[in-house]
Amino acid sequence: MDTEYRKKWDALVIKLEVIERDVVSGSEVLHWVTHFPYPMYSRDYVYVRRYSVDQENNVMVLVSRAVDHPSVPESPEFVRVRSYESQMVIRPHKSFDENGFDYLLTYSDNPQTVFPRYCVSWMVSSGMPDFLEKLHMATLKAKNMEIKVKDYISTKPLEMSSEAKPTAPSSERKSEGSRGPARIEYA
Repeated sequence: MDTEYRKKWDALVIKLEVIERDVVSGSEVLHWVTHFPYPMYSRDYVYVRRYSVDQENNVMVLVSRAVDHPSVPESPEFVRVRSYESQMVIRPHKSFDENGFDYLLTYSDNPQTVFPRYCVSWMVSSGMPDFLEKLHMATLKAKNMEIKVKDYISTKPLEMSSEAKPTAPSSERKSEGSRGPARIEYA
């Protein structure tokens, strides 16, 4: 969830920024550009994400899907991934403040290429485990307070940091083709 921190620990990130945030629903539109293995072009994603923390049932749900956004036109440098969706459910063993959790991730995208069998084998046997190890190490650093990260569990959807512009109407935003809350709402 913390885009600034992800840029520090994930070497595959070329660009990752929040383009727009709906302060009412908590939905965010993001632009993510990521390296793909040589000789393929890097891919870029424009997607909306939203999360919810149910403290009573001790579960967090994060959903994302590809969208179009007028502030992020396609670039000839990257291949735009237009078909993407992800759902993640996280359930801590005890609480969100303690070690240990289970998660279920459902992910689908169309990177607009056919991967040779050896690439798919590498992604399954090395790529994903390597990513999860980097994610684990980044989490340990954050937990050990070596790095300060934003606390998404206690943040209310109506609170907003300065990293994104609100979707409240303004003449400046309207001229950019701004989307209102109903247009970036995920669910």
